[in-house]
Amino acid sequence: MGVQTDLPRYFENVFGGLRRGGWVSHRGHFWGKKGGGPLADLPEGQTFTTPAAKVTEHTTTPPKPHSEASLLSAMERAGNGDTDPDAERRGLGTPATRAAVIEKLVKGGFAERKGKQLIPTQNGAALISVLPDMLTSPQLTAEWENNLTQIAKGAADPGEFLSGIEAMARELVQTHAAALDGKKDLFREEKPSVGKCPRCGSPVHEGKKNYYCSNKECAFVMWKNDRFFEERKTAFSAKIAAALLKSGKVNVKKLYSPKTGKTYDGTIVLADTGRKYVNYRIEVQKN
Repeated sequence: MGVQTDLPRYFENVFGGLRRGGWVSHRGHFWGKKGGGPLADLPEGQTFTTPAAKVTEHTTTPPKPHSEASLLSAMERAGNGDTDPDAERRGLGTPATRAAVIEKLVKGGFAERKGKQLIPTQNGAALISVLPDMLTSPQLTAEWENNLTQIAKGAADPGEFLSGIEAMARELVQTHAAALDGKKDLFREEKPSVGKCPRCGSPVHEGKKNYYCSNKECAFVMWKNDRFFEERKTAFSAKIAAALLKSGKVNVKKLYSPKTGKTYDGTIVLADTGRKYVNYRIEVQKN
């Protein structure tokens, strides 16, 4: 029932109750509850001069990310409602190929694993945003499976089916190829960050020979073959680099001493002075 107010909008108030109980009127004898109250007597056109109103804010909860198991299940069910019950295949892919499809997305940089969850990367989100809707919908797979089922039954022409796919491919290339050229900037190579640069705060990435600041204007770099680590026969691993960037030092066991020829446990300290080369020093751990 709509109730008009003196505000420039209409508000709706809904009342509920029993008009004729029937068997529900006996419910209280069994469940201890009775029906609701009577409908409010609000004639159409009634106005209110000072209605009470308030605005509240609420946030929706985004859907939980897929795990590999839930994504496999979703792929199996995708498009089933549009697929012919007699179709040989249902859903996206087959039981033998679905896991490989997910792995290809991960290796291609379109999704990443975080614990048990599969999270779309920036490139994955960008890919979905630029692809035509027909290519991102399971309805296309369902439509093709339906056509193949009809072909198997002798009710459709396979040549016509293939010609339709060829025509669709040509149209997609002609229509969307030029548009995609202007969206190449949406895609970038995503590299895992080892830590934050102590000089400028930008992400530090791992290269083949070093750990370098992603800021091209910053000269911070830690070389894997630094003489400091080679003399102590210690591999400059990503784990050591991450600890140095996070806290400025890292405890390392079995450091080699060129003077004594023995090993010892010590703390490597990042002693960066802001110059061209990064320096390190040792703090010996006391027992």
